Amino acid sequence: MERTADQETAQADWGDWIALRLVRGVGNVTYRQLLDRFTSPRDILRTSPAMLTETGTSGRVAREIAAFDQWQEVEAELEKLARLNARLVTQTDAEYPERLRQIHDPPPFLYIRGQVEPQDSLAIALVGARTASPYGRKMARELAQELAGCGVCVVSGLARGIDSEAHQASLETGGRTIAVLGSGLDVVYPREHIALAEQIAASGAVVSEFSLGSQPEAGNFPYRNRVISGISLGTVVVEATEKSGSLITAQCALDQNREVFAVPGPVTASRSRGPHRLIKAGAKLVESIDDILSEIAPALARTDRVEKNAPGVPVVPLEPDEEMVLQLFPEEAVHVDTLITGSGLEPARVLEVLLGLELKGVVTQLPGMYFTATRGK
Repeated sequence: MERTADQETAQADWGDWIALRLVRGVGNVTYRQLLDRFTSPRDILRTSPAMLTETGTSGRVAREIAAFDQWQEVEAELEKLARLNARLVTQTDAEYPERLRQIHDPPPFLYIRGQVEPQDSLAIALVGARTASPYGRKMARELAQELAGCGVCVVSGLARGIDSEAHQASLETGGRTIAVLGSGLDVVYPREHIALAEQIAASGAVVSEFSLGSQPEAGNFPYRNRVISGISLGTVVVEATEKSGSLITAQCALDQNREVFAVPGPVTASRSRGPHRLIKAGAKLVESIDDILSEIAPALARTDRVEKNAPGVPVVPLEPDEEMVLQLFPEEAVHVDTLITGSGLEPARVLEVLLGLELKGVVTQLPGMYFTATRGK
């Protein structure tokens, strides 16, 4: 298949991004610092060592950049990328997840199959034990289904157990889901999830920061976990032993100033120790989706989706339940219990409706679960 002119340009640009990442000494933090000082990877690769050092780059790294000669490896990577029908999404692209840009060491680019959509900024990570119990699997499925039903993108790591239940339940609900790999896009792990990865790519996205062909080595997964939490508003842990990688994801979320949630389990089960430890440390205990929605609603009101819309103008027409609940608002702030009583709807449904109204810029949540209308009724 012949490449178009646009594809040729994109491939050349991607080659520069890949090349700079291959330079010894250029990790994520250094890459970001270089991008802050120069226009693009191409400019960096063409800059003299003397000028690089003048702008703060160490002499050793500057010499490594100037001496880079692995262009055959770069070309091979681009050819594999084309065969896989995948692409790079760089930090300068609009598709790059905005929250991921905000972490300390964001990947300079992601390898992606599928599509990251603007609405995926409303995302929750759902992770947990690979050897999950029937209870854990049930909780993961129910939470993923309800989150997907509210328009929340479910992010996880494609692992066995809780991760795969979360992805599958989101797909079955017709929702969005993103799988973050600890290997190259062409090395799906575990292998039995190849078909699941294809389904996710068809209606969501499979992403990785690792070069094509990278194996699922143990050292990759902490990096993978910080991307899972970095994409998301918060991370929910469903079953985890005290040494589980899911606790690393939770710690990454804390480090990134994101919410952490934990689903309690039987006190005698080893898989309950991780979530219980998180709850003791201050994580939000999750019994139902209400516990998640009540925590993330204030953050949603601050997202670009609301900020970029004119005040008081909904993004899309209101649904019947949204119209009905909005009519219950007095001139002053109103408590959620008043709206539940007046609407006759289930509490969980009222929280879903309020969440939708916040996303549309119609209401604003105040402390103490009070809400105020920001648009005339």
